[in-house]
Order: sequence, then structure tokens, then C-alpha cells
Amino acid sequence: MNSTKLSALIVCYNSWHYLDTCLQSIHASDHPVAEIVVVDNGSVDGTADKLNAAYPEVRLIRNTGNAGFIRAVNQGLSAVSGERILLLDVDTELKRNAIGILSRFLDAHPEVSLVAPRTYDADGQVQETARQFPSAVNGLFGRQSLLTRLFPDNPFSRRYLSRGHLESEEPFPVEMVSAACILLRRNIVDKVGGLDEGFSRYVGYWSDADWCKRIQKAGALAYCVPQAVIIHHEQNKPHRKKNPTRIVEFHTGAHRFYRRHYTFGWLDPRSMAAALLLGLRGVLLLWLNAFKKEEAALVDPLSRQKEEKAR
Repeated sequence: MNSTKLSALIVCYNSWHYLDTCLQSIHASDHPVAEIVVVDNGSVDGTADKLNAAYPEVRLIRNTGNAGFIRAVNQGLSAVSGERILLLDVDTELKRNAIGILSRFLDAHPEVSLVAPRTYDADGQVQETARQFPSAVNGLFGRQSLLTRLFPDNPFSRRYLSRGHLESEEPFPVEMVSAACILLRRNIVDKVGGLDEGFSRYVGYWSDADWCKRIQKAGALAYCVPQAVIIHHEQNKPHRKKNPTRIVEFHTGAHRFYRRHYTFGWLDPRSMAAALLLGLRGVLLLWLNAFKKEEAALVDPLSRQKEEKAR
């Protein structure tokens, strides 16, 4: 077995149920995890106290308020000591062999700096989180867009979502992966830095795509290894009513990603055109979102934080 030290990093906010499940799955892994670091963003539901009581071996970084996902991840990246870092969303659950499969792939492929698993919903549906960088047309044919759901085999979505590999069990190269679960080498983090804190503070939409783009520009490779499986209890479903802030942050994040990597800046005509089109798309989605019904089961940290501030 490779002796490379592996650190796991999780950011949480008022999410003890998810955190407990995630930590149980890490402890049940068939691959050793030398260190677990949890950054708690000022939870007010007792998450941090419960963590200390149930998992005293976990290193807890306890923020006094909600620093946001991106800043908390960067705090954790500075704190972990492993040569490899497993970044996990708090609402993920790993299959027993997932970490081992990902780690052994890095052992066998020194040219690869970042690997991700096959990600599933709790109901067994694949979350297409390992994909290619989007083109402009993916504003219409995105992962959760209506056109992709109506025409799932269209060439734009197939390219973007790597659907040619959807049934494959063999590892395949990708350009970007979701921050829900990434195993990466410490040296690539040292080279390109952490997540860009210029993206949306709380949710961090597109910050993982930006990170992958910077890693790619540094000459590193990224792969998806489908035999490694995780469950992501994602609440951001296309049919559910969303906090309007999420819609705004998604579109501002998309523009920041496009502007940084495909234009010369704000005054580039391509940047201005993208801002206009993304703004129109965002307004349309905000209007459609207003007609969706609330679901009691959906817990949105953004909404909850606003409620707590109002008390």
C-alpha cells in the first residue's frame, strides 16, 4: 500500500446530520486517511459541539461566523498536512473502496494531479459532475437546463457532460470536476493556489471550474475514475424553488469564469456580450423560479443565514 499521507477536508454549516454520515463513510473506508479537517462556518445548531463529542480525532477549525464556502476551503487547504487532499462536500457519502480506488489511480499515474469519482444522487441517478469546460451554447444546454432534459442526447450536452463515457467503467480524462469530491496532489495546490475568493462568497458557483482551469493551464491532467463511487445528497434540483441569491450568484460566477479565461477583461466585447446574455438568462430564471412551490424538505443555508441575521 502506498504510504502517501492523505488528508480529508470538509466545510460545514448547520449540517450535523450530513457531516456525521460523511465522517462515518470516511472511517469505513478501506484506505487510510491520516487526517480529517473540518472547517465549521459558525454553525448555530450545535454541529461543532456534536463533532467534538463524537469525533475527537477530527481537527476542527471553528469560525465565529459564516466565512463562506470558498474562504473556508482555503482555510482548510492551509491547515491540512497531507501530500494528497480529499476535498468533500458535507453532504457526500463515500462507498467503502472509493478513496482507495482514487488514490491507487494517482499512484499509477504520476502525470495526473486531480481525480474525481462517479457521483450519484441518493436515488441512484448519475450526477454529471465530471465534464468538459462549457462553450457559450451551454448557457442553453447546461447540466440542469430544460433543453438538456428535453433533448438529453443533443451534441452540445453530450460534449459538455462527457456523455460518451456515461456507461464506461474505465477512467477517462475530463477538464473540470465538481468540488463535491476531488482528490488532488498537494503540489498542484501549492503551484496554482486555492479557490478564487472573488467568486460568490457563500455557494462558490464556478470556483471549482476556475480551479480546474488554472490546474489545466499549469499543465496538469484531471481524470474521472467511474469505479470509485460516492453519493451526493445534493439539494439543488432543477424542479425545486431556489433562493434567488443562488440564481444571481450562479450567473455572476459564470461571467467571472468566462471573463477570466476567455476574454481580455471587462471591456472586451465578448465579456460585455456575455454579461448581457447571462443577465437576461438570470432574469428569466428568477421569473420562472417565482412560480415554483416551496418544498419543506429543502434546507437552504443562504435562506437560513438571512433568517438568523433578522432575529
